[in-house]
Amino acid sequence: MNEEKNNQATVSILKFWQRIFRRHPLLLGFISFLFTIVIGFLITDTIAPVHLQPKHVSQIILADNGTPLRAFPDASGVWRYPVTVNEVSPLYIEALLNYEDRYFYHHPGINPVALTRALWQWLANGRIVSGGSTLTMQVARIQYPEKRTLIGKFKEVVRALQLELHFSKDEILTFYLNHAPFGGTIEGVHAASLSYFGYDAKSLTHAQAALLAVLPQAPSRYRPDRHPEAATLARDKLLDRLETLGVWTADTVLDAKMETIQAVNIERYQNAPILARRLTLNSEQPLIKTHIDLSWQSVAQQRLYDYVQGIDDAASAATLIMDNKTGAVKVYVGSADFSNPLRDGYVDMVQAIRSPGSTLKPFIYGLAIDQGLIHSHSLLMDVPLQFADYQPQNFNGGFRGPVTVALALQKSLNIPVVQVLERLGPAYLYLALQQSGANLQLPTAEPPTLSIGLGGLGTNLESLVSLYSALGNDGVAVTPVYIDSDRSAASSRLLSPGAAWTIRKILLTADNAPKGLAIKTGTSYGNRDSWAIGVSEQYTLGVWVGRPDGQPIAAHHGRQTAVPLLMQLASMLPRTSLTPRKPDSVKEVEICWPSGRVKTDLPCDVQHSAWIVNATIPHTWMTTRKEDQAFNASEQTIRVAIDSGLSVPFGCEVQSVDKAVSLWPSQLQPWLPPAFQSTTKIPAFDSRCPNQLMDVNRLPLRLSGIEEGDALMISSQTKKAVKVFAQGGQTPYNWYLNGQLANNSASSFTFIAQAQNQYELIVTDRNGLMARRTLDVFSQASP
Repeated sequence: MNEEKNNQATVSILKFWQRIFRRHPLLLGFISFLFTIVIGFLITDTIAPVHLQPKHVSQIILADNGTPLRAFPDASGVWRYPVTVNEVSPLYIEALLNYEDRYFYHHPGINPVALTRALWQWLANGRIVSGGSTLTMQVARIQYPEKRTLIGKFKEVVRALQLELHFSKDEILTFYLNHAPFGGTIEGVHAASLSYFGYDAKSLTHAQAALLAVLPQAPSRYRPDRHPEAATLARDKLLDRLETLGVWTADTVLDAKMETIQAVNIERYQNAPILARRLTLNSEQPLIKTHIDLSWQSVAQQRLYDYVQGIDDAASAATLIMDNKTGAVKVYVGSADFSNPLRDGYVDMVQAIRSPGSTLKPFIYGLAIDQGLIHSHSLLMDVPLQFADYQPQNFNGGFRGPVTVALALQKSLNIPVVQVLERLGPAYLYLALQQSGANLQLPTAEPPTLSIGLGGLGTNLESLVSLYSALGNDGVAVTPVYIDSDRSAASSRLLSPGAAWTIRKILLTADNAPKGLAIKTGTSYGNRDSWAIGVSEQYTLGVWVGRPDGQPIAAHHGRQTAVPLLMQLASMLPRTSLTPRKPDSVKEVEICWPSGRVKTDLPCDVQHSAWIVNATIPHTWMTTRKEDQAFNASEQTIRVAIDSGLSVPFGCEVQSVDKAVSLWPSQLQPWLPPAFQSTTKIPAFDSRCPNQLMDVNRLPLRLSGIEEGDALMISSQTKKAVKVFAQGGQTPYNWYLNGQLANNSASSFTFIAQAQNQYELIVTDRNGLMARRTLDVFSQASP
């Protein structure tokens, strides 16, 4: 039943339209025409689909406040930077829509009234008077350019309808905002705003919004940097229209007309050019926002440029200023004169690998403090010393004798720091710095040696600033952060808070140290590189001065050349706390020299107030050899006659007692006042003792039976007894075989040797004198 009723209804509808078409045959033709148009449109849309794929964009590097630092066009030389509708000033959107397309959000891509008017004007004048284009049609023209003919306009209409079919109004508007022509090689409102006004399109004034709204209609004729009068007239005409439409008030329009057009050029941006180049090489993001403080950056660039003028025609300089806690880089100047080829201005000396000179010394001392090897006022030796085949020299060629760790660091003495590094170990230093993020480069296939403490490796300004940030960040080194989107810096603990505080405190209390700024200098071999690194409560700043080609600059060094520039840059920084907060792990104690320990009943020749970390107070090192330290101590016990106070040798019958004395290292004896010298502290022998005993005890301690460098050949299955003898010194003796104390105090010692082994023999007497021999035992081939 229902099916029969449906069929009857269908027949009735067909009969109705048959009657209509018989009475109005043109209607059938019109509907057929529309149907053909729709089918043709759908076929066209299938065969030639549209898209709004954005064109290649340029790149721009921004300061922390959004101001451009440097801009780069795309491969075709066009300046184009992407934005969304929400990233553009609403004033511009108002001006644009009321000027170009008031009904943008209501029409299907074309405005029939405007098109009819344009067609009539074309027929009446024989040329196109007005285009009648909507914003959608303009987007179609930008994406699919055609000749300005009737056929071209028809294609533009079809493309506009296609765009409206497939994309939202905001997507179409966004494409226009990013690709509209604004004169020359500038496309998009964001590039136009940056180019002509110096900031992004979010901050446009009423006058600027009106100007940019009319500019795409005649980008060459209205360019504000070339034709400010024409641009002003076009802008004011739109302002009047906006007032007439009630979009903006009369007062707003009046104020906007009073604004003078002052355009700049986007190519003028050359702040932080080397950093900008570095960032664009590592990122394809069109907008890269940095942490750079534009005012500091500009001042720093000018000061470096001015500074090198008085040094050398080929000299350059670099600086990096970083927040100690966040790693945010506030200033990055890679060269003093970016455009000067004589100074190799294109070379980034922030990243260039150079010898760091003495700049690693604070970390040698800091790591040694954490290892319990020294405290701030441990006794070190600034005297001619040789460490195996390495003999360092001080920068000024002189010697100071006994020095504290603090003085050695403040004066940047070379020999004491090598003495500490010999105990710490160059491999340990290298790994500690590398694990903290430093870029360190050793000579090819060479292991770390003692020379790395004085600049015998390569690193760069970026790494040094990162390492020094630990002194202002409780011992944690942070890596530099350049891009705002990188929210956190990589960090690594380099020193304990106590060691970091101690090292920074030492540098803060140096002579002529500026208030609140701990400074360390460095000079590489041959005066090729001058360094100065400063640490304040909030910032670490580093300076390099030299020639990028590695040639030396005579008579220039870190303190003379780099420090003055560092001080100029530091004057930009805000004032902060002058005294860092002392960690609970650091205590101040009174210590004695020569022992280096807290004052006890032993005589105290020199007293110092020292900062100790974790209650660790190590003994003074009496030798320069790390392996010999266990056999040489400053506290000695001698026998003296009760009545005369003179020395009594072992075996003498004169009534005597043991007397404790503190001896200074033998290498320091020539630099000591007479009262501190061992010949004064150890009295002469008592004449009542037999001469033969005194003669024996006056002899130096020697070890005989084998000589240094001897080798023994035995069968691989054979064991051989080797006997050695101690001569001189004062008994009892202590014997050590390969570092192990033997149960023997006699003047001779026997041990069993086996093939393919090395044996180290050490003997000490009661006064700490020492003799040492090594013996190599090899396997003898069978006959």
